[in-house]
Amino acid sequence: MNEKEFETLFKQYKNDIYRIAYTYVNNEADALDIVQESAYQAYISKDKIRDKNKFKSWILKIAVNKSKDLLRKNKLISLEDLSNVNTMQAEDKESVNIFMENLKVLSMDEKNVIVLKVYFEYTFEMISDELKIPISTVKSKYYRALEKLKIEEGLV
Repeated sequence: MNEKEFETLFKQYKNDIYRIAYTYVNNEADALDIVQESAYQAYISKDKIRDKNKFKSWILKIAVNKSKDLLRKNKLISLEDLSNVNTMQAEDKESVNIFMENLKVLSMDEKNVIVLKVYFEYTFEMISDELKIPISTVKSKYYRALEKLKIEEGLV
């Protein structure tokens, strides 16, 4: 991957990188630092990615790892808030607020699966790789969480 391709792809996913970092660290300055660290790490490793279609999942994985590193370093609790709602449209802010409020009924494992699947559009396989649990476990946590959310919303 050449520099121009890298720059184009990075700009395309920069907001996603920020959102996932903010999801973990819940701090704007730290999230911005993680975006920069992720950009640097990805840039120096850009020759390792051969399929441009996998760039998004690759760079988001870097951002998640950088976020987790910071959390370990600072002993913070992850995934309490979901995003930087300041950058969203009013309707999106309301949707995210409702989504975040409903997540309170879920365990941390279920929250992680739901956030990665719904909010960041990860596949079950990507979630399995990220959380280092079997795909069958990811699916059971996902569907169990959906049932809890349906009950919370009064849909069941």
